[in-house]
Amino acid sequence: MLTREGCLARRRRLWEATAGTIDAIVITQPESLVYFAGFRASPFTFRSSESSAALILLPDRAILIADDLLDPYLAESHVDATAAFSWYAGERPAPHRGDRLVEAFTEAWPRTAGSRLGVEYASIPAGILDGVSGISDDQAFEVSNIDPIVRELRRAKDADELALLRRSARAGEAAHAAALDRMRPGMTELDAFLIVQEAAVREAGEPVQVYGDFVASGGPDAIEPPRTPRLRNRPIRAGELLLLDFSVVVHGYRADFTNTFVVGGEPTARQRAMADACLGALAAGEALLGPDREARAIDAAVRGYFASLKLDSYFQSHSGHGLGLGHPEPPFLVPDSDETLAVGDVVALEPSINAPEVGLMRFERNYLITENGCELLTRHRLTLTP
Repeated sequence: MLTREGCLARRRRLWEATAGTIDAIVITQPESLVYFAGFRASPFTFRSSESSAALILLPDRAILIADDLLDPYLAESHVDATAAFSWYAGERPAPHRGDRLVEAFTEAWPRTAGSRLGVEYASIPAGILDGVSGISDDQAFEVSNIDPIVRELRRAKDADELALLRRSARAGEAAHAAALDRMRPGMTELDAFLIVQEAAVREAGEPVQVYGDFVASGGPDAIEPPRTPRLRNRPIRAGELLLLDFSVVVHGYRADFTNTFVVGGEPTARQRAMADACLGALAAGEALLGPDREARAIDAAVRGYFASLKLDSYFQSHSGHGLGLGHPEPPFLVPDSDETLAVGDVVALEPSINAPEVGLMRFERNYLITENGCELLTRHRLTLTP
């Protein structure tokens, strides 16, 4: 869970970033509710189905509004006040859940909040804006989009955010180790997912979400990876590559790291050469990680390494990206990026090769950008051989 101190610090930085141009802020994006208030309804209970919430930020207080089925999560949030409205009590049919939030928000809106509103354009319900605007006929509201501000603030991770990212990394490491130990020819991509999910949940000690790529390819019959993400339930043949690139979501935060290995056999010379190329490209990018480094320069180092081996045509993806509450999120390590790495960024490097005679392979690690360079956050085995 995020801490009260962390949420307060993030709200202070938000107010500082608005530079006195806003009187009140409305937060409705689910990731932002986590970020600024520590509010996240569990996806593993019926209570969160079609649920939503809204956060009112004033310079001196924070008010979180949601229905009373979400009481357990309201109680865990880090705000000054909560307003829980009745939605469904099992006595009469439930109305539209979002409509009730709009009504409750309008009722809870402080009449002295001022007329300069900061909102998240991409997520705020139109009904909330209409409700606030209709409170006073003689007050014209000035609405500003704070999405760009929030997007930039989320890059520098606080200590409580890093704690959740480290928990995600430990669960992912356990899951990678379990897959290396347990995958055998005849098992399927779905089996790989189940192994990963079980190990991640056990390591996390609570239900967690797992998503990502579980792709078998190559091998003696040159099985091609699917064009659309899906878990195939066909037996994996001995000698095929299995790419495991997944995230474990812990209270909204996720690491994202990859290994590719051969199922039931020894790697071929060509597979070893391609894996060495990927790991060399990873090292080339890693050597440049640090504050004030251009994202496109890191991408160029990865691509340049592949080009030096005349393998650049097989690298058909980005070199990396940021991580946190989203995936991917800034900064983006791509050729046309104008972004610069900063202290507090958490980034992934993920060089890959997709060669018809080899298959699809990717190797990925996560890093925290520090004042002196970077800290490796993920310590799973990067190996073709279980």
